[in-house]
Amino acid sequence: MKYFNLFCFGIVLLLFIPYESQAQSLFPLSSKRSSFQPPSQSRNPGGSRRPIAPSLRSLATEKLGWEVGGNIGTSYSLTDVSGSSIDQRPSFLNTQWNTLSLNVAGYGRYRFHELFAVTASFNYGRVNGADSIAGRSRNFYFKNNILELAVLYEVYAPLSIPNFPLSVYGFLGLAAFYHNPDLTVPNPAPFDFTWDEYSKIQPAIPMGIGFNYAVTRDIKIGYEVGWRKTFFDYLDGFTRPWSKGSDSYYFASLTFSYFLPDQRRIW
Repeated sequence: MKYFNLFCFGIVLLLFIPYESQAQSLFPLSSKRSSFQPPSQSRNPGGSRRPIAPSLRSLATEKLGWEVGGNIGTSYSLTDVSGSSIDQRPSFLNTQWNTLSLNVAGYGRYRFHELFAVTASFNYGRVNGADSIAGRSRNFYFKNNILELAVLYEVYAPLSIPNFPLSVYGFLGLAAFYHNPDLTVPNPAPFDFTWDEYSKIQPAIPMGIGFNYAVTRDIKIGYEVGWRKTFFDYLDGFTRPWSKGSDSYYFASLTFSYFLPDQRRIW
């Protein structure tokens, strides 16, 4: 009987082992474990948790790509008539501030590096001046409408103030402008002068400084002052043999711009 019981137990064991192996292959032990996993300490870029918002400073300086904008402000000139001193030195301090006129502009800017950008702009500015403002008895008066196309190369200051959305830049470029001065003189004129021939299309070198402030992710406002050096002396319609230097003009403008979302790249 003892051997018979051992024999039966062996038969049952031989029959049970294949069944258990098959059951384990169909229902592996891992499938019975809980699917719960502890949360990861690192953030999943594609998960539902929101990433840390970039600072306004980074938005102001690190967004590369295209933006469009416009300027509105005032325009001035430095000429034989519009200087505020009798000797008419070509100096910024000799501007006839009370002759301010409107300046408007539109531009497109491509920022290809955190510190560099190229801008193409179209400007309209009206300039004028009068001898009477400077106390000159000659009593000349002029006005002139200027249409300008310019290409500017901008260099941005590498500011390191955290969370401060300000960009400061300087620019230098090339421009061509169309003008048609209207000069008014007393009758009779106080001295003889000739109406020399001059081209109504002239080159200029724009240069200046400005800053932008990031209001939102895509919108900036700012202020810009740009001086235009010319190579002729007829912005007011005439010249004199003793005239000191060439005429010039400049714009002081509020600026606003908008990044094109489809073109934006983050540095």
